[in-house]
Amino acid sequence: MAAKKAVKKSKAKKFNVKGYSDIPTGLKYPWSKPGRLWNILWILIPILGLFAIIGYVQKIVRTIVGGDKKELPAFGNFWDNMKAGFWAVIKLIPLIIVLNIIKWIPILGPIAWLFLALFFVPYIVVHFLVTGDFASTFDYQKVVDDVFGDIKNYVLALLKTIVYGAVYYVASLVLVGIPCLHFGGCYFMAEFYANKN
Repeated sequence: MAAKKAVKKSKAKKFNVKGYSDIPTGLKYPWSKPGRLWNILWILIPILGLFAIIGYVQKIVRTIVGGDKKELPAFGNFWDNMKAGFWAVIKLIPLIIVLNIIKWIPILGPIAWLFLALFFVPYIVVHFLVTGDFASTFDYQKVVDDVFGDIKNYVLALLKTIVYGAVYYVASLVLVGIPCLHFGGCYFMAEFYANKN
């Protein structure tokens, strides 16, 4: 009996080391440092604030991928985040254009767009936010290797992201969910990426 318990404990420990969180853990992530949720107010600065928030999301993704999943990182310098966010948007424009062109292809376009939106875009965006390299937005071989090489855990990460988004979308009706939706929505996908790299 004791041996069976030891085996169960070792299996649980091994799973924890692998680093896949459950949904409640992801939902709690933005609340470890609730004061940092106020950083969403930077968005009130026209245009520049939006870029700063995007830059901060990039910092969040890099922090999670780097192994720190305890709490949101400090916002840091507004201008650094703003510049990072600006260049992230500029570098993502070609990807957005390609996706929109695909979407408007008759008959097969919407199906291809949905497939890419589910199985390529979430991972490729995280990959780009980590590397900051324009070429990484079209690194489809990496997506094929990582996503389809571990499709079970990817689908689980995707489903958990959808649940996270649904919970905080509803919570957004009372405003508190808005920063959680923006700052923690990348949690499960960044975690999957971290386990592949």
